[in-house]
Amino acid sequence: MIVLLVAIVILFAILFKAGMFGDADTRIRVTCAGDSITYGSGVLKSKEIDSYPAQLQTRLGTSYLVSNFGLRNATASPNGDLPYIDSDEYKDSLESKPDVVVLMLGTNDAKRFNWDQNSYEKGLESLVKSYQDLPSKPVVYLMRSPYCFPINKSGEMEYNINEKVVYFKLAPSIEKVAEKTGVEVIDLFTITQNKEDLYTDGVHFNVEGYSVISDAVYDVIKKLDIDKTK
Repeated sequence: MIVLLVAIVILFAILFKAGMFGDADTRIRVTCAGDSITYGSGVLKSKEIDSYPAQLQTRLGTSYLVSNFGLRNATASPNGDLPYIDSDEYKDSLESKPDVVVLMLGTNDAKRFNWDQNSYEKGLESLVKSYQDLPSKPVVYLMRSPYCFPINKSGEMEYNINEKVVYFKLAPSIEKVAEKTGVEVIDLFTITQNKEDLYTDGVHFNVEGYSVISDAVYDVIKKLDIDKTK
């Protein structure tokens, strides 16, 4: 009975903050844009609970609305094999009226047939600016893509990813774009480096791994002073 009562109270709080009783929706909208690591590959059967955006929603609580606009295989580069900018997920993310945007793209750009540093930087910058130009004027964060593990002793990585790009090329490019656009970088590479137990295939994460990412994003977002009740 107590559990049911608590569930009813939580549901009421969610509906109230969402404006279902005639008031304005006061929830802080967090838009998570990116590739399969945002989407939740590695925990596909339970991604609505265990992906990093889902875990972030649980941590932030009912005062926030966290939306997952991850697209598997997406690239920041418009010349990649699946440009995020051409996707429905991207269009939907622009229409989500975000207060905060967390953007992570780079792992698929690091594939040997995709990598073009100039195109990657231009594409990433274009994406950041497109969010900054939204009427809701969101705070935008870039995430440095996580560490990746080789799948065999020869050092090859899954999905034809170039480890040298992941290890040495992505960070300078992301920092360059962050400096040009005035956004902060959340460094996922450092917090996942040499932690193979967090992965399912050397690229994607298990529940614990996505929890590590969720915690990193949570720590940044909770420092923001956003009050939509004023």
